[in-house]
Amino acid sequence: MKYPRVLIITSAAFNKVTGGGITSTNLFRGWPADSIAVVHNDPVPTSDEVCQRYYHLGNEEIALALPLARIGHAPSSGDAAPLAPAGAASLTGRAKRLIFGDGVPRRGRLTPKLDRWISDFQPTLVYTILGANPMMEIVDAVRLRFGLPVVVHMMDDWPSTIYRGGLLSPLENRRMRTLLRRLLGAAACRMAIGDTMARAYEQRYGMPFVAFQNPVEIESPTGSATPATAGGAARLVYSGSLFADAQAESLIETAQAVARLANNGRRIHLDIYAPAFQVAKFLSRLAIHKAISVHGPLTKDSAFFSTLGAATILVLPVNFDAHSVAFIRYSMPTKVPAYLFSGTPILVYGPPTVAQVDYAATEGWGLVVPDQGVDGLSAAIERLIDDQPLRERLVATARRVARQNHSASEVRPKFQAALAAAAHVRNEGIKFGAE
Repeated sequence: MKYPRVLIITSAAFNKVTGGGITSTNLFRGWPADSIAVVHNDPVPTSDEVCQRYYHLGNEEIALALPLARIGHAPSSGDAAPLAPAGAASLTGRAKRLIFGDGVPRRGRLTPKLDRWISDFQPTLVYTILGANPMMEIVDAVRLRFGLPVVVHMMDDWPSTIYRGGLLSPLENRRMRTLLRRLLGAAACRMAIGDTMARAYEQRYGMPFVAFQNPVEIESPTGSATPATAGGAARLVYSGSLFADAQAESLIETAQAVARLANNGRRIHLDIYAPAFQVAKFLSRLAIHKAISVHGPLTKDSAFFSTLGAATILVLPVNFDAHSVAFIRYSMPTKVPAYLFSGTPILVYGPPTVAQVDYAATEGWGLVVPDQGVDGLSAAIERLIDDQPLRERLVATARRVARQNHSASEVRPKFQAALAAAAHVRNEGIKFGAE
């Protein structure tokens, strides 16, 4: 396959910490490093495992809308630090929410500095997960300026949840929907994170989508369906991101269930592996008992897979509140394929209307707790620890589904071939080297 020179414009650059960073790393693995460049505003440190060429967006490219832009210092671009709130900092939190809702208005633009950086790289394709308005404005400006085909990859249903709650939110929301439809309509290929999202978006936008999510390297399993113990205690493990509008509340309830079981004499321990900057606001509600430990993320593959394989139960929590369901109902977490092939039974705690919960229930790869409540959750944990035939059945099914749907040797070539095919679709724009 001839690899196009792909320019990735994203809020989730290559890393081994966040779901978006891990997914893109695994999908682009094997792509020639000199044919990848990334334009991003991700505050997480980037990895050079797949790509060595990065441009960090600063307030020159993503600026607060006037008159806010006239207040405060704006960091430079290129290797800049993460975006600062600048002028918006002069408003109180309550005032910001009242006026702007969940997002202060920003504008994105293609600066001469970024233009030169892209010109030097000479891409033949743009790949993007889109995002808030300024990121979409930059994608739109780049595709028009350089005449590049665009591949859009949707990973969450963020269009249903952002730009809400403030007096000016309807204006930003309307702008978001206009930009989104323009970019989806212009895209050479539209991708979704899973089949459920692809079907829903095809119906919503009237355009075809193809599904690609994080793949897993199918190798010899490291785990076992036999209950694992750490100091004689059953060990539950959660590994991944932690967001208020995704899984935090259900993980907190899992911690409450573990604490209750420990207090009742069950030898049990919950280990949580997640980025510290995401955990911080929930730490006091998670670390509620000596049977619960909170750690940093598992950034090395060897440690990640050995930890999953050595656990008694892997926890997949999903929030039950309406806002979270609207945001993640079509999402498929990065951890799912690895969980499936770990050799460890999976406990799925969340509403059945969410795609990942429905996937577990339909395919039978996890013990699903579809009703909210610590009582039912505690009972399910005990059952999954003690019921050996159930454990073995879940593990066998999960491994079969992993091989069938998530093998990197199958998913990655198809994803990369889709990008290569999209690169042949050209938009009108300048030719590199032209005036």
